[in-house]
Amino acid sequence: MFLPHHDRPSPWHSRPEKPGITYEAQQQGIAQCRAIRAPRVDNVARPDRSNPRATDAHPVLLTNANVWDGQGNVLEDVQVLLADGVVRKVEKIVKSYPKDTQIIDVKGHIVSPGLVDMHSHIGVDSWPELHATADTNEMTSPLTPFVRSIDAFNPSDRAISIVAAGGVTSVLVLPGSGNLVGGEAFAFKLRPVNTTSNEDMLVQAHIDLTKERKWRYEKHACGENPKRVYGNRVQMPSTRLGEGYLFRKVYDQAQSLMRLQDDWCAAAERTHGRLETRFPEVLELEPLVAILRGDVRLNVHCYETFDLEAFIRHSLQFNFTVSAFHHALDAYRVPDIIKRAPNNITIATFADHWGYKKEAFQASPHSPRILLDAGIPVALKSDHPVLDSSHLIFEAAKAHHYGLTEQEAFQAVTSVPARALGLDHRIGSLKVGYDADVVIWDRSPLELGAAPLQVFIDGVPLIDEPVIDAPVEQKQQKQPKAVTAASGVPLDGLESFVLTNIGHSFLAEKDISFPTGDIVVNKGKIVCSGECASALTDDLAVVDLHGGYVVPGLVAVGSALGLVEIPSEGDTADGLVAASTSQDANDIVHAVDGLRLGTRHLEEAYKGGVLSAITAPVSDNVVLGVSTAFKTGGESVLSDGTLIASDVALHVQIGNAAKSKEFPSVSSQVQFLRRVLRDNAEKDNVYGQAARGEIPTVVRANSKDAIATLLRLKQESLPSWRLVILGGVEAHLVAEHLAKANVPVILSPNLCTPGDYESIHCLTGAPLHNETAGHVLFRHGVKVGLGVTDDGLARNLLWDAGWLSATSRDQKLTQADAIKFVSSNLQEIFYTGNNLAAAQTASQNDFAIWSGNPFDMTSQLVLVHTQEKGLQLVSSSV
Repeated sequence: MFLPHHDRPSPWHSRPEKPGITYEAQQQGIAQCRAIRAPRVDNVARPDRSNPRATDAHPVLLTNANVWDGQGNVLEDVQVLLADGVVRKVEKIVKSYPKDTQIIDVKGHIVSPGLVDMHSHIGVDSWPELHATADTNEMTSPLTPFVRSIDAFNPSDRAISIVAAGGVTSVLVLPGSGNLVGGEAFAFKLRPVNTTSNEDMLVQAHIDLTKERKWRYEKHACGENPKRVYGNRVQMPSTRLGEGYLFRKVYDQAQSLMRLQDDWCAAAERTHGRLETRFPEVLELEPLVAILRGDVRLNVHCYETFDLEAFIRHSLQFNFTVSAFHHALDAYRVPDIIKRAPNNITIATFADHWGYKKEAFQASPHSPRILLDAGIPVALKSDHPVLDSSHLIFEAAKAHHYGLTEQEAFQAVTSVPARALGLDHRIGSLKVGYDADVVIWDRSPLELGAAPLQVFIDGVPLIDEPVIDAPVEQKQQKQPKAVTAASGVPLDGLESFVLTNIGHSFLAEKDISFPTGDIVVNKGKIVCSGECASALTDDLAVVDLHGGYVVPGLVAVGSALGLVEIPSEGDTADGLVAASTSQDANDIVHAVDGLRLGTRHLEEAYKGGVLSAITAPVSDNVVLGVSTAFKTGGESVLSDGTLIASDVALHVQIGNAAKSKEFPSVSSQVQFLRRVLRDNAEKDNVYGQAARGEIPTVVRANSKDAIATLLRLKQESLPSWRLVILGGVEAHLVAEHLAKANVPVILSPNLCTPGDYESIHCLTGAPLHNETAGHVLFRHGVKVGLGVTDDGLARNLLWDAGWLSATSRDQKLTQADAIKFVSSNLQEIFYTGNNLAAAQTASQNDFAIWSGNPFDMTSQLVLVHTQEKGLQLVSSSV
């Protein structure tokens, strides 16, 4: 049989061939061959470029701006012209601009590019989290390169407006890490569009492909997550051995397909006839072939040193490149292994998030500094909603605290992630020709509590008519000097000494400064402070603080410190108390019986100035058990001073977290609580003590309705009940009632999100809300404490408190008030009478010394003092 060919004058001159594909199919295949071999366009910044996304942007001129350009440069007192969705001019004085330009005097505020979060699940893990909108992982197979985040991206996710208001303008939305090969990711701008189209929200929407390269992105994962997911199903991979094999197997398949394609293209070039088969394609392998051809930026979730090395080995074997390792908390330990790759891999990591599983346990907050010093680029990301992406700038602030320069830290959330995405020609920098993604900050971006006043995406403002006042003049933090002891006396273990040259002390009940005063400590006890100190300094070592600040020991509440070390490893924990309908008080669990001291989580909390903890049992039950109070630096429950109080409070939880077969509803939970308290009110047991108010009952509850129900229970049935709310995300909505009932609230977290249905009325703070729940409760006279939501971040408790002070609009919530939220207020909430006096006595001599104001992110905690151990030098290293 002869097949005619349109390129030849007569089919009868062709040699005989087997029946082949159609002419159209062959031409389609040849077109694909040409596309494969076509030179790629380089993405370069062009001052004259246009922004195809900017169809509704009006020109804006920002005057009196101090620009951080995202590339490490600071431009003072300049003007910035935004027009057609692009930064058109950055000049000392912009002399010409369109007639309809809106002029905004930013009054000296810092203006920067929008932030770039290169690891987010926004839109595929929407707020509030519901089963209906949980689309992060397609965990039906460990190898799913063919699924795409854009197919699940919800443009109506509430998180989008919240995160954008935090200054994040572009995000890479990745599939999750449950699979080895998770699927294709897409980069979005967080600006709502009139079409409500997620395609129109893409960073690369409507670009001219002759001028810009359209990058693709893929997600892989190695280590604990895939082997846990599939190991639980007795399916490969259940080990890292299986992971390595499956990676090699699927890339071998992709490589074989790529070779078939190349052979087909070569045959198509040589022949004048028809080929027998179409251009080889396999839908499931297409993304991996694109990786092998260099058209995809590969992002790999990987933590441990040996996981990182294994994946680099895979990449070298199959000749593909990794754009970024994500999380990579062990990368600082193996920079030489990272550099075996032919390209400069970016490490997209957390600033200080750690400890939540084994592969996150060796992390160091100094990792970004170590990696940068090794020449490895570092980006900071949120893994939203693991961390709230609206506070991505706080990740940069913490990295600055732990060693990055101000501009290095800022680049880690702007130009560095943009470069890793191949989009650094248009986002991540504030320069002429870049997209008009611009943020006006209310204070220096790396200061505690920093938030945008205005955010532009493609030149379109997201916040309605913000008030821009002159920035508050910040006191310039002096370069701290090392704390020294006269005559070279060793500081470590010192029990008797006098502290001199104190910049500020928060130890007193009131906020008192001691510009020239001293604090005298004798045998571990504070014996005098202020003017009286001068008469007591004979024969005592003198410790010069050089203006350092003295802060009382902080108290961690709401955590599992002392009971759980690695949450994913049951052997490192006391265990989980099962739900039970038993009303027998003898069945109540006491946390003191399961304490494990000397752990790394306790050590890190201690190095953050958290010198004691009140920890309740970990349970799925309505009744968690009885909490215990202890010193975080203690070695054993038998050591003198370690236990502050064996039994402190009865702990209960009401809400979705306590739903079980035994308690399927919130109403059944409340009914059980009512019954056990009423029935035991006259009995000499824990329930009776709680009902009579002899010990507090700490109830974890977040929704306004659950809190209101508890207040009603107290009012109608248990007037002596010492109710304490822990959580309290929506407590601001019943603040007046809480104050009237004298019910304190321990907020946990201090900065909430509408992340679940019990928290949908959360006040996220500036710029969307003028206040947070903490501000509202404080204003109504409710006694406020702050809890710990993540054991690994307990060391940040002082910053959590300082955030509320720093963002107090009327400045009535002072720094001293904030410190009470995490120290004396908590003692007063948990103890009364003789118990309060005993608790205060046990901790009144415990304090921490900071190099400067602890709410300045450049200050460092340098010394801790406890009555039992005296002074101890603190190091934040691993």
